[in-house]
Amino acid sequence: MSHPAPSGDAAGFIPEDTTMRKIPYITVLAVLLLAATSPSFAQRFSVGTNVADWLSLGTMNATASAAVARHVTLTAEARVNPWTFNTNDAETQLQNRHQTYAIGARWWPWYVYSGWWLGAAAQYQEYNRGGIFSRSTEEGDAFGAVLSGGYTLMLHERLNLDLGAAGWAGQTAYTVYDCPRCGRISDSGRKVFILPSKVYISLVWIF
Repeated sequence: MSHPAPSGDAAGFIPEDTTMRKIPYITVLAVLLLAATSPSFAQRFSVGTNVADWLSLGTMNATASAAVARHVTLTAEARVNPWTFNTNDAETQLQNRHQTYAIGARWWPWYVYSGWWLGAAAQYQEYNRGGIFSRSTEEGDAFGAVLSGGYTLMLHERLNLDLGAAGWAGQTAYTVYDCPRCGRISDSGRKVFILPSKVYISLVWIF
């Protein structure tokens, strides 16, 4: 996916791709349909949101999962951040704009939705970030695989707290600009990356 170089309105969010808008609905539907094939776990679903993402410059997020076996859940996740801060001052403009979608699975050694877990997922991200460590801005499209792990605490019969972390590796097609609005390209191309993906401090409702 290509993006035009920033101009006077470079602070705007990356143009929306109509195909990508459909991904959250497709992935959630896939989770529900697969879960329905297992009679013993057809009613074991969860929805959640990650507090750590909300604290990351207001990233809106939601996760849905379905148990398909005693030790396995399928998961679908969407994260969206459309915000730009300090738009009146190009010297201090700050953004971590992105739309991120992932679909994968978790393995639970004890039982689904309790105790330790390990996860793996495929993830896509369209991003435009900058102003955090320097004035430069990078935008691009990244694809990769996510590995995660953590522990789930039961706060209530139907409310859990997920704690954990994830990292991902893949490839991105990127463009780097010298500043948020000048439009001067300093670097572009494709590169392989290994990066932290997220920290989990998630509230999860089981039903």
